[in-house]
Amino acid sequence: MTRIFALAVVLFAVPALAQQGGPECLDPDCGAPKEEGGGGCGCGCGCGCSVWVAMTDDGRTLSYTDDADGDGKADQLDNCPFSSNRDQSDLDGDGVGNTCDNCADASNLTQLDTDGDGRGDSCDADVDGDGLANEVDNCAGVPNADQYRTNLSSTFGDVCNGDDDLDGIVDGQDNCPRIANPTQVLPADPSLCNVDVDGDNVGDNFDNCPGAQNPSQTDTDLDGIGDVCDLDRDNDGIMNGADNCQLVRNRGQADDDGDGVGDGCDPLFCMVINPAEPDNCLNPRLPFKVSGGGQIALKKGEKFRLPLFANRDGTAIQYQWTVVSRPPGSSAAIVNPKGSVSTSRHYQYAYLDGSVPSFTADADGDYVLQLSAKLVFPDRAYPEGSTSTSDLRLRAEPMAGPATCSVSAAGGSLLGLSLAALALVRRRRK
Repeated sequence: MTRIFALAVVLFAVPALAQQGGPECLDPDCGAPKEEGGGGCGCGCGCGCSVWVAMTDDGRTLSYTDDADGDGKADQLDNCPFSSNRDQSDLDGDGVGNTCDNCADASNLTQLDTDGDGRGDSCDADVDGDGLANEVDNCAGVPNADQYRTNLSSTFGDVCNGDDDLDGIVDGQDNCPRIANPTQVLPADPSLCNVDVDGDNVGDNFDNCPGAQNPSQTDTDLDGIGDVCDLDRDNDGIMNGADNCQLVRNRGQADDDGDGVGDGCDPLFCMVINPAEPDNCLNPRLPFKVSGGGQIALKKGEKFRLPLFANRDGTAIQYQWTVVSRPPGSSAAIVNPKGSVSTSRHYQYAYLDGSVPSFTADADGDYVLQLSAKLVFPDRAYPEGSTSTSDLRLRAEPMAGPATCSVSAAGGSLLGLSLAALALVRRRRK
């Protein structure tokens, strides 16, 4: 039977084994996720529930599974920890699974991608992305579409040649880098040494980007290569095309709100729940707002735990879920549609044991569930804004076999929660 496992932040109701009425799965008896199923917690379905309890410096707190992509393999053992691949297939044997390998047919454990185009250098016909194939490019690792060479006998273009005129004196020390003068005696016409190929009024012997105009000579990482021609402007090891903060070093690429802009350079925190609607995010500085997760695809007959996000952390909230629309022939109802919550972790709320809202689609087609929420206590910043609603769109699709487990669709189908999951996992590990 095909089973789909929960993403890191999608928590399931678990019977309270030692503490009735408390937040779901906060008791130590719930246990850590099982390697073979993605979670323990006594769900009674054998497929794992992907929740985890931890003792931290904050006391006994709600934590998250170490299986970020929900494929049943713990992150430290997963060859694609952020891309679901239960079979762990790795055709080239480089330790990186096919689903996240930028060269799935060529061994490249480092996953180096010089031009940041998503294709690793080991299988990229144009490593530097300058439009010239590697075998004919005289600087295969540095963009130089013009292929300019001061000395035509040189094997390399000037942008990757430390001695353009081949006179034995490196360009930075050569008083005439474009004319061979090993004795450093200037030619009869010294103006010939003041070459400015890119026309930016900065002589090539002083220009940190001699092949691209940059009169400001901005060099963010102070590596001697100007920003306009530096493939890694902040020198953090992440190429510009893949870097979510191109001018701020952030090798970890932390993006706590999931908006695609790294924390190191993000001027606004606004938690993106549904990547398809990035502007419909949760900003803690604005009036009270909830989110039911955006949209999800799942199988008919699967029991889905309805998530609750809000732009307030640790606030008492009353909620009610209702079915707004359903496909013909459906009579499915929400289980435990009403209640209250107050325990949250990074803007996602945990329901009380025995009161977790869930929904099981009984017919193929589209459903719309609406989350209505109200603050129990008035918001001091926005006393008039105490209510909020949000829609969760579900699409139920045919299932090959019977559904016996409470699951949440993982991977690409869980559009509304995937980025939030990744952000929460990274945050948890700081």
